[in-house]
Amino acid sequence: MSPSSYRIETFIEKVKGHSYHDIIHITDQEATRCERRLYQEACRGGGCEPIRDYVGTLKDFILYMRYGVRTSAILPLDLKAFELERSAR
Repeated sequence: MSPSSYRIETFIEKVKGHSYHDIIHITDQEATRCERRLYQEACRGGGCEPIRDYVGTLKDFILYMRYGVRTSAILPLDLKAFELERSAR
């Protein structure tokens, strides 16, 4: 997978319109898939920073969805579409 594939903005667009529980589930699956990729590849030589950053941001997105916490990674994102899902849970 290319580094451009690890864009949180692309992922956010993908989960818009899903239910609260589906968003959490899809995000968790994506974070797990990417973390596995880190362990499958030999990242000791570097080059895996985009994946690590992406995984961290996905986890922060889950934190936002569950508790409304906006970390520095999440702050610049437009999450208005998810406010209704969060409040409807």
